[in-house]
Amino acid sequence: MYPDGVWVFFALVILVWLCIITYLVLGEKKFLKELFPKSGSRDIRKKFEEVLSGVEELSSRLLESNKKIKELELKGLEHIQRVELMRYNPYDDAGGDQSFSIAILDGDGTGVVLTSLHARSGTRVYSKPVLKGKPENYQFSKEEEIVVKKAMKMK
Repeated sequence: MYPDGVWVFFALVILVWLCIITYLVLGEKKFLKELFPKSGSRDIRKKFEEVLSGVEELSSRLLESNKKIKELELKGLEHIQRVELMRYNPYDDAGGDQSFSIAILDGDGTGVVLTSLHARSGTRVYSKPVLKGKPENYQFSKEEEIVVKKAMKMK
């Protein structure tokens, strides 16, 4: 009823299909041998318990790492993070922008403002403490206020 070529083609297709299935089954067998070695217990429940204990250990390590990261973030706020410099000429008799104000602040806006006023008669340097972006016990000059505001906008 069918020519011989069709039966040969059909047999070849089945042979290729069997080779593919054999390859996949051998791959699974290899995977199972690695998962359950003969030297140890071959009980799947024990293997699942091992996996679960590993996951729990990783979870506890992750919580520890998150706590340490939060501590480092809080400590990082205590270091200098905001610096702003402004040069200007406060007097008419001195030439150039030789005077300056610099704000040096941590992450919370606490730090110091240094101001150097240069005139022909000499140079004077002032420092004023800053607490959360506001003057502490002293009043800022307009230049000092500008540098502190600019530094507070940084991040």
